[in-house]
Amino acid sequence: MFTATIEKTELDEFRPRSRYPFNDMEVGDSIRFDEFRRAESARVAALQYAKRNRPDWKFAIRKSIHGWDIIRIA
Repeated sequence: MFTATIEKTELDEFRPRSRYPFNDMEVGDSIRFDEFRRAESARVAALQYAKRNRPDWKFAIRKSIHGWDIIRIA
């Protein structure tokens, strides 16, 4: 027979960590990438983050002379 004990833990230990700092971004903030493939992956992650957590937020991807930028536009 299996016996288990219940232990109290802090919820912060189990919160998923985001690869990208979308939660800390304000309108006009951006994240820069050297490769389009990574920028596109971050763009999709940003859209999913907004859809699940902040439906009024909008993100855009732009090419600059320094690379690709994911920008919070709303």
